Amino acid sequence: MDKAAGFGVLFNTGSTSGQIDYVDYGVDYYGNSGKTSWTTDWTMKRAGYGGFAFFGLGQNWELNLGFLYKNPTSLKLTMDKESETLTGSDLALEAAGALQFGLYWKYPIVVSETLVFFPTLGTDFELSLSTDNYEGWVWWDDIWVRAGIGMDFFFSESTFLRTHLIYGAAFPVGGDSDLGLTFGHGLLLKAGIGFMF
Repeated sequence: MDKAAGFGVLFNTGSTSGQIDYVDYGVDYYGNSGKTSWTTDWTMKRAGYGGFAFFGLGQNWELNLGFLYKNPTSLKLTMDKESETLTGSDLALEAAGALQFGLYWKYPIVVSETLVFFPTLGTDFELSLSTDNYEGWVWWDDIWVRAGIGMDFFFSESTFLRTHLIYGAAFPVGGDSDLGLTFGHGLLLKAGIGFMF
């Protein structure tokens, strides 16, 4: 039931989808007023990196606190089966920071005195720090449910390297309701130094 604490770096890739409904109340060529509506499906991919701290609560539970710098890499727009992918300066959203708060369960499998593997399952809340609006787009928050594997490699009785390879599903919350947020998924990699006490 030893407790542990540590810190490290993280890398994340993610993809979030949504559906935007547009309505235009206008006047046609003949001067008649009318309503036109159409739907656009979108998928945004992003990469992120940052740092985290972890606190072991006994051998089976771990609390994580982190900072993530989210960087959008592409936005795919699909309407009437025709698609367009925006990258670089054409993207509506700019990079932004986010805070992560997570709680994970793990089951240690001791391989040797220096090596421990563990399956892990948990959840993270990702709170966006940006409220800036870019052409109707604003960063949202995510509730993640993730699962994967981890490894502890002990340099000594009290010092170890901890790594995580976990994949998860994201349920977007907040942001602009007009974005029609639906679902996300992505990979999270972590590596850090821990200390037993």
